[in-house]
Formats: sequence, structure tokens, C-alpha cells
Amino acid sequence: MSDDSGMTPVRVLCNADWFEGRTIGGRGVAVRRLVESGWAAPLRNLVAWWRSDVAVFNIATRQLMVLAAARALLPFSRCRLVLVDTILNRPQTWRQRLRVRLMRRLLHEVDLFILYFRDTEALQRVYAIPAAKIRYVPFKVNDFANVVKAPVTDAGYILACGRSKRDYVTFARAMDGLPYRATILVPKAEEARVHGTNSDLAGLPPNVAVVQDDGSSRSWIEWISRASFVVLPILPDTLAPSGIGTYLAAMALGKCVVITEGLATRGLLDSSTAVLVPPADAAALRAAVVRVADDRAFRERVAAAGRDYARGLGDVSRLAGDIIHEVEVLLTGRETANGTSLHLGGSAR
Repeated sequence: MSDDSGMTPVRVLCNADWFEGRTIGGRGVAVRRLVESGWAAPLRNLVAWWRSDVAVFNIATRQLMVLAAARALLPFSRCRLVLVDTILNRPQTWRQRLRVRLMRRLLHEVDLFILYFRDTEALQRVYAIPAAKIRYVPFKVNDFANVVKAPVTDAGYILACGRSKRDYVTFARAMDGLPYRATILVPKAEEARVHGTNSDLAGLPPNVAVVQDDGSSRSWIEWISRASFVVLPILPDTLAPSGIGTYLAAMALGKCVVITEGLATRGLLDSSTAVLVPPADAAALRAAVVRVADDRAFRERVAAAGRDYARGLGDVSRLAGDIIHEVEVLLTGRETANGTSLHLGGSAR
């Protein structure tokens, strides 16, 4: 089968819409969708993998591991494996450490890791991922079109929000006794548990209220757009960044962001675009909240810089273009803009 140019299309197995209507190396793309449910899903995915040139999975680490195992058993398969935005945890128990040893072997079969953060040293060390297989691609503003047209006000509350690895206990301690009103927007308890956030917030100070997020993009945007500023307290010692999507949405809405320094910030944000605080440090977070709340000029200056940064990253179309570029380099060996080639062991961007 050929495309309109007479060339055989690149066959891509994927669980995202990035490749629809795109080209790779001047060739059209034939997209097969990853099957994520049903008893026959693994078999159907294996067949699709065998017939594909590249499999690109967004977060779907478990499904990719199945194909990695198949590739280890069938090393003559020509399909390349790409994992985007993987979520890998640091092992805490002996069972988890055994699991990591197995995953190291399977991850060896992955050709390319596309990540939304730059500080990957710990991830490389724990899971034995070579730096040459890692590429950094900036994330995008979720629901960009609705974010940029949303009306922005100041309803007088500080907003802490998000579901992944949030440290709301430290935030509550920081807010205790302050003359400001805050709202913690939390997901459903089960969703919070899955993403490593403690949703048991009993004993909060009287100036901190808890509201359960309904999960809709519209509600999310409205809560952020009405906040005075946004605080993102993140738990320390994680291997995956938490809060990038949230802080980009808040910044794009013109809100000053106070955030725990970590993987989501290193090499991405600085003191001009956000207010960075040490992890699990209630005193430092309290001082940051007081400064941002009381110094309007400072708050607006940081918010403006953050807004320019976030909106400059664009929407999913820009993200898809960057991902496709990295896949094209992988498949063709074409040199990147900085003169390195993945096949020649170029370092991560």
C-alpha cells in the first residue's frame, strides 16, 4: 500500500492522536490505535506491533512492557519502541526492587524515551536508562484554546490544586494562622490515592477549605482563573515530575505560581517565571505565600513572565510536531538541529 506520493507510508502503532494527517521523512503515516481494553487486547496489540514500523505509547507503560517482552523474545522484529511521558516510581520495598530489576531488562528494549522534564539523572540511575535514549520535549498548555479565551478575575482566594504527589499537609501547615483564604481543589479519593496524593485532610486550619474537583476542564479552568494565585506543593523524592500541566495552565491564565522545587521545575522554571520553594518546608512555603499575597507588583511581574513562557509553548499541535520530529530522527538517523544523531549516541536535550 502506498500514499499519494507513491511511497509506502510509515506504519505507527499509537494511543494518541499525534500522527493523524502527519508525515515522517516525507512519507505519509498509517496509524493503528493501541487496544487498551478487552481480553483479546494483548494479542491484537502484538499483531499490530509486528506489522508496524514504530510503536509510540503515551504513558501506557504496562502495554509497552508487553511489547518489550515480545521484542526480547523476537529480536528480529523491526518495530521500534518509543515511550512518551513514562511514570516510573522509586522502589521502597523488596518486592518493588525485584520489579524494578525486571523492568530494567524490559526497558532495555525501548529505543527512545521522550520526557517532559530535563533532570533525568535519578531516573537513569534507578532504571538503567542510557542518557542517549532520552529526549526532552516541552509539554503544552492543556485545553489551550479555552484557557487563552477564559475571563480572568481575582476572587480573593489562594488555590492549591492537582492530583499527583501533592503535599497538601505542608500547605495546610504553611497557611495556619495567616490572614488569607485558601481552597484546596482535590480529586476523588481513589484518584488521589492512585496518583500518590493524601486526600485525608482532617484538621485543616479554618482559613483553608476543601472542594472536590468534578474532573471537567471547564471547572478546572474556572477555579484557576478566579484565584489570586496558585500554590503547588509537591512531595519530594519522586522520579517523575508532578505539576507541569497544572502550572502551565495557571501561568497561561496569568496567575503567579508558587511551586515546590523539583523535577517539574529544574531547568524549566526560574525565579522570574515562578516562586520556587524547598520541598516539605512549611516555613519557606509560608514566607513565599506571604510575599506573593502582600506584594502585588511582585506577584504581577512573576505572573506576566510565567504567562509569556506558558503561552509560548502552545498547544497539542506543537507538542505533536516535536514528538514526530524525534520519532523521525529515530527512524531515519537524520541529524537534529544541534548536529547530533540519536543513532550516534547524541546526548539528551
